[in-house]
Amino acid sequence: SLPPKQNDPELQRIAKGVDIFVIVAGVPRKPGMTRDDLFKVNAGICLDVVLTTAKVSPEAAFCIITNPVNSTVPIAAQALKKLGIYNRNKLFGVTSLDGMRATRFVNQ
Repeated sequence: SLPPKQNDPELQRIAKGVDIFVIVAGVPRKPGMTRDDLFKVNAGICLDVVLTTAKVSPEAAFCIITNPVNSTVPIAAQALKKLGIYNRNKLFGVTSLDGMRATRFVNQ
């Protein structure tokens, strides 16, 4: 899967006026891929999505699921600060996704 087109005008168009963004963009960790490799790819994708969408919906809340969450959330925070719209009450790192997937798998 390729990263999205940077600063995609179509993404800006559909993101205008959105209240909540749930960002799951990124690539899964592949065999042999280090955490640093995953970070480099996914941080770039997350950064671009946050910058592109926040410009047109500056009051929106952001839920970041893109792994590694403990690294992509601070990247998103810096991007929002750069735009002058950072609000710590509107930026969330969602880490329960893997737990929900495991629970569903076990229950099936």
